[in-house]
Amino acid sequence: MLFKIQDNQDSDNKEAEFDRHVTEYTDCSKRFYEVSRDFSKQYAHIYSARLNTFRNILTPITRKKWSNKYKVLKLCDLREKNIDCIVIGTLFKLQELKPSILKELSDQLEVIPQPARKHFVHDSDTLVLEDELQRIKLKGDCINVHKVVTGIVAAVLGSEDEDGIFTVKDVCWAGCNIQKPLPTLDEDRYLVLVSGLNLASKSGNHLFSINLFLEWLHGFCGTQQYQKELSNVVRVIIAGGTYANYSDESNLNESDVIAAAKDVDSFAAAISAVSPLDLMPGCKDPSGVMLPQKPFHYCLFPKAVEYKSFNRVSNPYECNIGGFPCLGTSGESIKDIMRYSKLDNHLDVMKKTLQWRHIAPTCPDTVSSTPCLDTDPFTIYNCPAIYFCGNCKEFATDTFKGEDGQTVRLVCVPDFCDTNTIALINLKNLECYSMLFK
Repeated sequence: MLFKIQDNQDSDNKEAEFDRHVTEYTDCSKRFYEVSRDFSKQYAHIYSARLNTFRNILTPITRKKWSNKYKVLKLCDLREKNIDCIVIGTLFKLQELKPSILKELSDQLEVIPQPARKHFVHDSDTLVLEDELQRIKLKGDCINVHKVVTGIVAAVLGSEDEDGIFTVKDVCWAGCNIQKPLPTLDEDRYLVLVSGLNLASKSGNHLFSINLFLEWLHGFCGTQQYQKELSNVVRVIIAGGTYANYSDESNLNESDVIAAAKDVDSFAAAISAVSPLDLMPGCKDPSGVMLPQKPFHYCLFPKAVEYKSFNRVSNPYECNIGGFPCLGTSGESIKDIMRYSKLDNHLDVMKKTLQWRHIAPTCPDTVSSTPCLDTDPFTIYNCPAIYFCGNCKEFATDTFKGEDGQTVRLVCVPDFCDTNTIALINLKNLECYSMLFK
């Protein structure tokens, strides 16, 4: 791709043209696209598929951690009391403040309705472990009830006491899969991450910042040397919130979508004209709210679809950019984990999901999800090199180190409407920094 830059310092007033560097790209989100929309099926199937998958993952890991000293049993096979063994199952949190449809029927039950809450953690919360047939209550200091959520599959080492309670002495998580060797780059190559553009909003003064971002990406800003460096931007990913962001309390109605559709299409076309663009939906965008979200309908983008560089992708989204595996969401699953635990930092939650090897463990319990039969699409099968979460309050980044030497760049992509900030990742060294347009 080419973009033209006017060098005002040149006495001959000549235009300089720079090639936009092209990097190999593969969309690896097939499992998110192929989820059926058969709502006649029960949600129990996804938990069964998740447990079967992680039982195969965790069994060799427990052998490595605890050797062959202990038997791996199912809950129905627990016969002897106070004898240490290993049980693999799905964690379930019993939470007093968890929303319930029965509690919402206050008029029929003649009880006081629950106050509106955004955080559902209580000191009385407890944990149980369940498999295909039954469940057992857990106790012990090795597993903190406030640092986990419903839906995580774990292996616990301990014993059942006379009261039928399982005392946990140690816990084993799936952890990250083995990371494939990453390529070595001799030159800078940048990945741009944006979210929360909120183009359907009738309030806010972020439109100037959006136009400034477009001018920067097109190469209309800075010196010729700076513009030459800008040609190293190889891809742009918009992680949800294009129509409406999370902080916008107003409900997006049909008229707002229709009014903003033209602006969103023009914006996507403007980016696609100079750089490959991957556009993810968010929970307030005109796409199905159930995870995994299918890509935007093509009819919303009559201009942008004319460009081969424009890609409508799913949420969650997984791809490979120049040999660097990337994985991310628009932020729904990460925010939901924070609502049902005492984990209050996006980066900490992202590290936990890598440790659990699952991108959305609370699906379908507290995050709406499509019923799945044979597989759980939210399992993290490949260890990413870049793991991002969109629609965060502020920019943040860190590095996750796995037990087998895995290195993952974590990125909290800030809400652009509120912060006017984007995130840039240099694929050469996986360094990440923010850029403000204001």
